[in-house]
Amino acid sequence: MTPVPPTAQPDPARPPLLTEEAQDIMEHVNAGHVPELLHCVRAFTPVQGATHAQLTALFTDGMQLDVTTPAGTSRHFVPFAAPAPAHEAVRATVAAAMQKLGVKPDGRVAHWPVVHTRTLSTHFQRITVQLDEPLPWAPGYACRFDVPGQTHGRPYTLRRVHPHTLTAEIDVYCHDGTLGSRWAQGLEAGHTVTARGGRQESLPDFTAGPALLIGDETALPTIAALLETWKTPHPVHVLLEVGDAAEETYLEDVPLPPAAQVQWLRRAGASGDALQDALGALPLAPAAVWGALEVSRAKQLRKQLQAAHPGADVRIAGYWRVNEQH
Repeated sequence: MTPVPPTAQPDPARPPLLTEEAQDIMEHVNAGHVPELLHCVRAFTPVQGATHAQLTALFTDGMQLDVTTPAGTSRHFVPFAAPAPAHEAVRATVAAAMQKLGVKPDGRVAHWPVVHTRTLSTHFQRITVQLDEPLPWAPGYACRFDVPGQTHGRPYTLRRVHPHTLTAEIDVYCHDGTLGSRWAQGLEAGHTVTARGGRQESLPDFTAGPALLIGDETALPTIAALLETWKTPHPVHVLLEVGDAAEETYLEDVPLPPAAQVQWLRRAGASGDALQDALGALPLAPAAVWGALEVSRAKQLRKQLQAAHPGADVRIAGYWRVNEQH
């Protein structure tokens, strides 16, 4: 894609924030809040038809966005809506953009009856629920579920949605007696789960060329849905790190694209080590990368892939933290 000359830039005399906190904010926003950035693009820039936005610099009074359209990429400066610390200022600017566009936050609260539960493998539990209305589902769509003992609940990906029966499958990776694991394993037909909001995972443009999907067990529902709905002829290489070989059965019922290659990696050390080692021997340089794993390792692997493949669209999400009671 040919870059388009920037149409609006911050003042060269305005120094960007170079603190570790600023870097963490940018990585967090780029990994999980691209839709919110696109609201800012639509509300505060002249760009039409934006397909992706990336936060590339923070300043005391605004943020720099690299905005992608089918024509290329341009750079824009968006002033903050209110003076505040950077993380609060970004939130306030997103809120102002949504207000200007007439977009309301997804405050939906749904109570879904459980119609069936099933153990898929040693650690995966599938919960089938009856929806109350159609959902804008695509691979990576998640809701936040009320989990006893967790103040803000726990986000889980909807593995698939059946629009004709208005049912959805939620596959929960259960391990180490975490709060989410106990919640999922204790559900039975007739119980009710409470789901709040709905959020679509930010995905790269898989039509751009060879793709790479990576992740640990928590990424499997999204990766399975991606493979099941794959629509491009480009090859896709899948690297999956698991602690138990029994989890390799998770993809057995997923029809793989013709040009897909799945490689299972056994976790022997810290989470992400096996993935990091395997990235040095990829058969093709990827044009698009998506993955999910532990937060700190996601950050490391994102930087590693961006450095090794500077032209690739790399999106690695942090799905959990070490010692987090998920």
